[in-house]
Amino acid sequence: MRQTLFYLPTEIFGLPLFGSGLLFWLILLLGAVSVLRSLLRKRSDDALFYATIAALGVFIVRVVGPRIAESGGFPIRGYGVFLMLAIAISTLLTIWRAKRRWNYPADSILGIVFVAAFCGICGARLFYVVEYWPDVRAATLGATLINIVDVTNGGLVVYGSILGGIAAVVAYLALKKLPILATLDLFAPALLLGVSIGRIGCLMNGCCFGGPCDAPWGVVFPAGSPAHQLQMEEGATSLYGLTLALPETSTQTAQTAENAKTSQTADAKKDVLPLKGAHKNLATETFAPVYVAAVDSESAAEEAGIVPGARICELGLVPRGLLAADARTRRAEIRRYRPENNAQVFYFFLHIWAGSPDFDVWAVVQDPPTAPETSENAQTEKSETTQPAETAKIAQTGKTAPTGKLREVVFRPAPSTARPVHPTQLYSSTTAFLLCLVLLGIARVVKRDGLVFASLLILYPINRFCLELIRVDEESFLGTGLTVSQCVSLGLLAVGLSLFVWLKATPPRRALDGFFPEPTPESNADAADKTAKTGK
Repeated sequence: MRQTLFYLPTEIFGLPLFGSGLLFWLILLLGAVSVLRSLLRKRSDDALFYATIAALGVFIVRVVGPRIAESGGFPIRGYGVFLMLAIAISTLLTIWRAKRRWNYPADSILGIVFVAAFCGICGARLFYVVEYWPDVRAATLGATLINIVDVTNGGLVVYGSILGGIAAVVAYLALKKLPILATLDLFAPALLLGVSIGRIGCLMNGCCFGGPCDAPWGVVFPAGSPAHQLQMEEGATSLYGLTLALPETSTQTAQTAENAKTSQTADAKKDVLPLKGAHKNLATETFAPVYVAAVDSESAAEEAGIVPGARICELGLVPRGLLAADARTRRAEIRRYRPENNAQVFYFFLHIWAGSPDFDVWAVVQDPPTAPETSENAQTEKSETTQPAETAKIAQTGKTAPTGKLREVVFRPAPSTARPVHPTQLYSSTTAFLLCLVLLGIARVVKRDGLVFASLLILYPINRFCLELIRVDEESFLGTGLTVSQCVSLGLLAVGLSLFVWLKATPPRRALDGFFPEPTPESNADAADKTAKTGK
């Protein structure tokens, strides 16, 4: 995983490049010249094309660029680089095949590629925004719109690009009166080649990951990655050494760390076709006091004396290196918080403390009744008396009033190590490349337009449906037990099978044979004579 490859400067000779800087005026000038030149030549299609490109460039430089620029410069993301490589290499493959076999003009291919790429990216982003709307929505309308168009850190769904690109290409081909099914056949292998290359960008971005993997090829993503974040939220790995308990879990029946980390794997092995459900999310739990289910062995939390079954009563920030024994005399320096639920503990560690180099974490914990001896870095107080508010909570939940002692501990948390997961990005990349080769083979033997495209609509959905079984980044869609991608896969599979049956019932046709006639030697000679006479 490497989200950022390198940085570009945001200034040249003290002049800004982004916002209303040099790039903004350069793109605006080049766009205006290109549009005017096309209009003078009475080529309205080219004028519209250049105007669209210029508008897109101005928007990126003026709006998106300043937002994603960082202190080190303008980041070049691995995801974006592989996305561009996917478009470029797929385009070259299509141009080579089209020119070699049917004399398909390269400029027509480039026009189709532009429409497919632009509308495909829009469709992929729209699919992602709809699916993950709570993550995209911001406090203000302006911030939400910026989040919608910001694709630099990923946030594209392959199925959205396929649906958006195909729909736009079909409309474009109908407008240009080009053979639709034959051209879709031409682009089908390149589409899968693009998916194969683009999935490597997903690996670099850390998205689209799989579930726990015990095989030697399992991938361990770094701390803070989407996979690590999800594992912390589900309790598969700890939050800086601490695994929090579910709200219905009492201190006497707190699940051990090993059980918490293996339960999902055991459940998955029971089902031949595991259905998706809602993720168990400790980071959003707001209905219970905070109890510790497990503590990582040899972690800073264990060395500080925090034990399974303990309740977290307070959290705070203290100057780096301060011992718990000295915390009483320096209470004024402690920024104290009283977390009432798991969500607030997650927020404290991930947003308030967030690995600050200047502060350690101070906590007041209440031991379970049978807690072991405390560590040296802990200060014990008297047994807690149950407060009226706590009594009401205990009455509602039916829990026994805690009787353990309160202790103050100070520790320097270290991020937990993520568990190995299936590299589904590489699985998808490999299978898409193999399917690309299959479609190229089919294209060499079939004598009927549309069969290559129908094969794409049949083979890729089957592949994607199977890959979704081991991916864990999506939940059940509308209670179906299937992810939204699996539901779309079934829909595309039905379309592909219907198209295949319909094509087999129609007479064979090869619309591209002879559609673009080869230039004759006489026409070449005439063109040369005309050029010599006119001097053009």
